[in-house]
Amino acid sequence: MIDRAKFMRDSSKMPSDPLSDILDLADARCVHTGTLLAGGTWSRKFYRSDAIKFLAVARGGCWLTTEANSGEAARFEAGDVVITNGAPSIILASTSEGLADVVCAPLEQDPDGNLRAGEGSDFMMIGGLLEVDEQRCGFLRESLPPVIHVSGQDAEAAKLRWFLTELTEETLRQRAGSTTAITHLAKLLFVEALRLHIGTAKSVGAGWLTALDDKRISIALRGIHAEPSHPWNLEELAKLSGMSRTSFAVRFREVVGVPPLTYVLNWRMRLAERELSETDHSVADIAWSLGYGSESAFSNAFSRANGISPGRFRKEAMQTYSERRRAVNRAPISQTS
Repeated sequence: MIDRAKFMRDSSKMPSDPLSDILDLADARCVHTGTLLAGGTWSRKFYRSDAIKFLAVARGGCWLTTEANSGEAARFEAGDVVITNGAPSIILASTSEGLADVVCAPLEQDPDGNLRAGEGSDFMMIGGLLEVDEQRCGFLRESLPPVIHVSGQDAEAAKLRWFLTELTEETLRQRAGSTTAITHLAKLLFVEALRLHIGTAKSVGAGWLTALDDKRISIALRGIHAEPSHPWNLEELAKLSGMSRTSFAVRFREVVGVPPLTYVLNWRMRLAERELSETDHSVADIAWSLGYGSESAFSNAFSRANGISPGRFRKEAMQTYSERRRAVNRAPISQTS
């Protein structure tokens, strides 16, 4: 039985947390994909993409909307960050009137590789992409809404603005080691934007990210992630959160979207998928590491959750990996750099 007081004392020593866990599970890595400089009268549509992307305004401001929500425009100011996750096309324009009937002509590129729109450089935006392992990013994609718009104007956004300032400097100066610096700063910017969103998300609806800011439910989530092999039950999780069983079960489902023990099972299955894909650990060892008393108990649970046996999953995952490696080895350097 987990002791709540001891857990609270020891939680600061835990090496991971739920948000870090899902980013690590997805093998998430941020890359800089381009810089847009614009001035005068201009507009630009960024087509819908299934990728997780971010846009950050380093200088100036513009108007922003999505193609599915063109009647509602918002200011996109210096310090702001927008994260998209399979969102409809994003439309940016120097004026609110320019959001309508945007011409999707290719942008020009200057000698420094920056994309250009309009005349001048009053506006500067940095674009980035969150590279993920497509086989293991489902949990992350399901956690993110289609569009997150984080304001850099708030007092709480000081760290976000600092990351953006440093990222802008590295992008413009291109000093030795800039590629590494840009990669790390872009990921820090992404994480900080998520943190700020989490702090305000409770006012706009439920979801896994919202649960991270729920003082009671987040304790249960941290417990599950810290000890996925523990034989969690509803009573124990409720006690850990300082709630009655009924209140905890109702609150957890409202905030997270699934019952507590379903979440425990889902998280174990995601960890199992990673072990089967990336290691040669036996199915029995994986079963034991996730709290199952026998290989057969784990195999039955995995098959029910995924519709495929652990052995078959591992074989298909290895085939997919081999095919990807062969494709990379056959591709020209220009396609893999």
